[in-house]
Amino acid sequence: MHTLDLAEELVVLLDERGREIGTAPKHSVHTTDTALHLAFSCYVFNPIGEVLVTRRALGKKAWPGVWTNSFCGHPMPGEALNLGVVRRAKFELGLDLDPIDVSVSLPAFRYRAVDSSGIVENEICPVYVATTVSEPIPNPDEVLEYTWSTPAALRRAAEDAPWAFSPWLALQVAELESFRA
Repeated sequence: MHTLDLAEELVVLLDERGREIGTAPKHSVHTTDTALHLAFSCYVFNPIGEVLVTRRALGKKAWPGVWTNSFCGHPMPGEALNLGVVRRAKFELGLDLDPIDVSVSLPAFRYRAVDSSGIVENEICPVYVATTVSEPIPNPDEVLEYTWSTPAALRRAAEDAPWAFSPWLALQVAELESFRA
């Protein structure tokens, strides 16, 4: 269920205008000098309007152990972003999302952040929302734990204790309409 069928996961490199300029192995991109690349974030909601929040596994290279959005990932070269979202939901959380129900909410989101170890995230990262009726089955290499929260409570928590969350979550919930109370 949680296997990734790639010998070497690649990310799409971008120029400053967001145009594709090549690919690089994922493991070589997230360093102290991270090239701008394409990614995505997704917030998964349940039928009663709660949002799935996950805590990153302690073995993650960047921001281990912090709370973040439902999941993040990188599209494979040539892969449509919404299909990358569906693929990554299955890999990280064991969730089957319908591509039709995956919609982009912040298409031009971009950020750069440095974690305490010096690892840099430098991404153009469209933000998606999706819904599920299922409970996650987390991949332990990706997700330490999870919880469901109201959007308003998550936004307040990210404002009150930003150090407990990924920097992209704090920036995204401030911009997403579904988190405005």
